[in-house]
Amino acid sequence: MDVPVDWTAVRERVIAVKEAGRRAVGLGPSPYPLFETALTPAEIAEVETQYGAELPGEYRSFLAEVGAGGPGPEHALTSLRRIDGSWGWVADDDEEHPWLPDTGGPFVETEGWAEWQLATLRAAGHEPAARDGDCDYLPDYRKAFGAAGDELWHLERGRGAVQIGDNGCGATGWLVLVGPRRGELRHRDCAVNPPYEPFVDAQGRPHTFGTWYLEWLERCEREVREAGLGATGC
Repeated sequence: MDVPVDWTAVRERVIAVKEAGRRAVGLGPSPYPLFETALTPAEIAEVETQYGAELPGEYRSFLAEVGAGGPGPEHALTSLRRIDGSWGWVADDDEEHPWLPDTGGPFVETEGWAEWQLATLRAAGHEPAARDGDCDYLPDYRKAFGAAGDELWHLERGRGAVQIGDNGCGATGWLVLVGPRRGELRHRDCAVNPPYEPFVDAQGRPHTFGTWYLEWLERCEREVREAGLGATGC
């Protein structure tokens, strides 16, 4: 999955697309930077040390060459920031609630999630009741872990992955950090327990961070060329 990506001029291309969109509605250039500052090799090493996992290569090079956050599919990328000495992923500038990924185990696909939950509950000495059709074993997590049950349930659901983007309307994008699908992307809709759906390209191949981001950028540029109205959908 760690395929080299040429990020040359990507930052400038994204800025050009966004400025075209602003011109289309009568606005001038944004007074605020679109991208956060790129990370240094030392900062990236800090992140990897903190989480005990190497970031997928395409995302790692994006952080170093383009920025630690900014525009992206479909709305925006989450920003990787150091907050009070620790690194976390921040959406919508909400530094009070950063995503701190659990890299203690591999990412588990939706179809394997119920068995994962059963193992956690039984290891805690709790024999689950019948599986709930909407939220798997969330009621049992509440019984087994009390007030911490909901948070643990949600953290384990995203184990081995990080929320990488805001896809709009409550939907989110996820980058797999640990396990056999490391480097791939997943889409998750908004609900109590929506499935993780693979992002795939036009040929049905799983997207990596690089193919996902560049496909979005190329679509935005095509909209600008063809409509002449700015990338209103980007």
